Amino acid sequence: MLHLGLHSASLAGEAGIGPLVLLIEPDPVLGLDLADALASAGLHAFGPVPDAASGLTLLAHLAPDYVVLGLPRRDEAGLNLLEALRQRGIPFVAHGTPDGTAELPDDILLHEPVLAQDVVEMLTLPLRLRSRP
Repeated sequence: MLHLGLHSASLAGEAGIGPLVLLIEPDPVLGLDLADALASAGLHAFGPVPDAASGLTLLAHLAPDYVVLGLPRRDEAGLNLLEALRQRGIPFVAHGTPDGTAELPDDILLHEPVLAQDVVEMLTLPLRLRSRP
C-alpha cells in the first residue's frame, strides 16, 4: 500500500527531528487530524498544505522522506505531483475518491473515507520492518 523508492538524506534526518512527511490535504479538519496522528507516531509533518499545486511547488524546497496526498479530484497538478514523486523516488500514500484517483494502483491508495490511523499505519509499517534486526 506504500509506493517505495530510494531517497537521499533529507533535511529532517539531518536536523534530528524524525522523518519528514509532506502532508497535502485539502480538507483542513482531516489535515489537522492527520498532522496530529503523524506527530504522535514520531513523524514530523510539514503541512497540511491545501492542494497538489502547492505540494509540487514545495518539492523544489523540501526533501521529504514521505508524502501523504489527498486527491479530491483528478487534475493536472495532482498528476504532475505524482510523476515528480515517482521520479524522485519519494514514497507516498494517496487517498481520495474513485473519480480523483482512477489512475493510481490500489497498492498505494486508500479510498475515502480515510482514517488518520490508517495513513499512519501505512507510513510506519515499512519503518518498523526496516528497524528489525
